[in-house]
Amino acid sequence: MKIVINREKLVEVCDIASRFVSKNSTLPILQNIYMKASIDTLNIRATDMEKYVDIEIPCEIKLEWAITVNAKMFLDLLKTIEEQTVEITVNMQNNVMQITSADDDFTINWISASEYVALPELVNTTNVNLDTQTFINWVNMVEYTITEKNFSPVLTGVLMKTKLDGEGSKKLVFVGTDSFRIAEFKIPANVESDFSLLIPKTAVNDITAIAEYAVKWETPDMVMKYSDNLIWFEFAIEDIKISATSLLIQWNFPDYEREEIMPTVFNNTILVDKVLCEKAIRKIWILTKDMNNFIQIETQWDSSIIISSWKTDRGAWKTKINAIISWDPITFAVNWRYITDFIKMMSSDEIQFNLVTDQKPMIITDKGNESYKYVVRPLITN
Repeated sequence: MKIVINREKLVEVCDIASRFVSKNSTLPILQNIYMKASIDTLNIRATDMEKYVDIEIPCEIKLEWAITVNAKMFLDLLKTIEEQTVEITVNMQNNVMQITSADDDFTINWISASEYVALPELVNTTNVNLDTQTFINWVNMVEYTITEKNFSPVLTGVLMKTKLDGEGSKKLVFVGTDSFRIAEFKIPANVESDFSLLIPKTAVNDITAIAEYAVKWETPDMVMKYSDNLIWFEFAIEDIKISATSLLIQWNFPDYEREEIMPTVFNNTILVDKVLCEKAIRKIWILTKDMNNFIQIETQWDSSIIISSWKTDRGAWKTKINAIISWDPITFAVNWRYITDFIKMMSSDEIQFNLVTDQKPMIITDKGNESYKYVVRPLITN
């Protein structure tokens, strides 16, 4: 029972599938990928019981079979082969798979496909068409604020929802938070239905990896479907079909748009060059790395700000940069990593701090980009 297949394509799709297998399960079957050869297609599946991937790749089928094999071992072996094509032979009598190329001959054990987990069925789904590259950009704008592990499941997911703005136009909104900061990115939405979906960060990262693979092969569009407890993404990448499914987080996302959380009225604004700001922070990082992420920002009457560290066992540091400052002088403390994380996402040259007081959440914005808001809770220094 054998197939002949392009090695490079097989490595690429197995690399995607390996992201979906369980990393810590005591069940060997969940560390395996499912492989089924039938007619002219190789079907590859993987799951950790919370997210699932189903891949169809064309190949030359000589005899049909279905097995499961350890994902990491199979992928690592394929990467060592240099030939363009490989031949995979499955012996159903002694439970071994043989991977053969011009120079290599590997034999590995497999587990019966009958023990593998069935994919979930989507019922009463709603379709949404998305631009692949744009989806990647949206996710990147908020994903960095979310932790994969948290005492509250709601803080481990990306909120994806529709919303009407003040002018009655529908927006597609992505939101992420770890309770210390919030990132919100919204754009005009060309969708008919309204929805609010909380997608686990781990699933979002894996789906984004598929989207990046699709962009590599110039696949402009992707399809999203959702039901009450599942979300499903489909990609048609040349002659390869990839479907990724994930359970949704069944919690209500915090009402983050309240004035005390995401303020709209400010007493101070500070506008600085993002490169100068990041350089100043990096200088302090040299002194305080492995100790704390604290910086203090103090406005000056001469249109500048002083960025400084607390005094540490290694010493103290402060640096001065020019700024455009509105209203009253202010001094506040913040985690510098939160600022540099945001700078990486910026498209303009200037970063703006919008403050109510030194103790209330501040809004950091990318100048000229009203669709992107970043809320940061200041550090308490008293």
